[in-house]
Amino acid sequence: MSESPSPSPTLQQIAERLGVSKTAVSMALRDQPRISARLKKRVRQTAVALGYTPNALVAAHMAHLRSRRTPRYQATLALALSWSRAQIRQSVAGDIYRLYRRGVHERAAQLGYVIEEFSLDVGAGGLEPARLAHVLKSRGIHGIVAAPVPKPGGRLEFAWEDFAAVALGYSIGAPDLHRACQDAFGGMGCVLAEVSARGYRRPGLVLAREDDARVNHLALARFLAWQRTESAGEPVPELLLEEQRADIVMRWFREHRPDVVISSSAQVCGWLREAGIRVPRDAGFASTFWLPVFKGLSGVYENYDLIGASAVDMLVGQLHRNERGVPAEPKHTLLPGRWMDGSTLRAGPERRGAARKPSEYGTNNTLS
Repeated sequence: MSESPSPSPTLQQIAERLGVSKTAVSMALRDQPRISARLKKRVRQTAVALGYTPNALVAAHMAHLRSRRTPRYQATLALALSWSRAQIRQSVAGDIYRLYRRGVHERAAQLGYVIEEFSLDVGAGGLEPARLAHVLKSRGIHGIVAAPVPKPGGRLEFAWEDFAAVALGYSIGAPDLHRACQDAFGGMGCVLAEVSARGYRRPGLVLAREDDARVNHLALARFLAWQRTESAGEPVPELLLEEQRADIVMRWFREHRPDVVISSSAQVCGWLREAGIRVPRDAGFASTFWLPVFKGLSGVYENYDLIGASAVDMLVGQLHRNERGVPAEPKHTLLPGRWMDGSTLRAGPERRGAARKPSEYGTNNTLS
């Protein structure tokens, strides 16, 4: 007959072995900032040596009880910006940043953390990476949410070995950090499913090359795969723009005559209308980059606020596990978006009285 497994040692037994209180052991295992790094290390080493395994049911119950209370301050986390304040104010990046920022701050507050923002744009009064690392250490800040960088694929130099970190989106090319990202591949699939359901057969794609690179080419990949495996009409060549110019877009449109244009740029819809194209009567338009300021457009909202919240969850998890530095196996958390109905596509089947199959990607609603 097999022997029963030995019971896991208790927190009290670990505390007695170390000569500290049970509360101190509990706080050390939860990586609470009020416990010194030296004691945390001793507690973890002793817990491993004794074969301690946390009780998942008890942990879940205690987490539930804590969630019903106003969270007590845990620690301060950093939101590191590579954009200057002026760049944020003067571009659509400002709208995205505010959504990311809202998600980061709200989720951190729910968990008992405070967010402090720092800029790495030295030319606009930001801090040099080495100086920022020193400031963060002196303030006891060990976790960083890294905001997107202006040019996708760039390297973000920093003393990552001393910090837990999560990147927002794909734009930071190196180092390869844990990331919270929009599901750009699924988002394009959602757009294609929507335009197909509305009877469009020859969609054309217009993307700025930088926008394509910013989502790691995933939207373009989904579009090309759809053309190869799912399209019922004659494929329309995609247009990748080195620079945003109306004459280039309209020359492409008149040559290929897509019945709907899909683009990351709302400006493209304006160019179509300025050229006398009646949207959606003559051709439809759908955005892969819907934002609340684009209320009249049909498209996918990438849930930037939820991405920010997810980044905080990932970061807090690293801190609890005492993980620091560039990960050997980075984890990417993909957040699905939501389809937002506007007036730039003709009515879908549900508006003509036919039952419509719900999208698997997101809900058909409006951002509140």
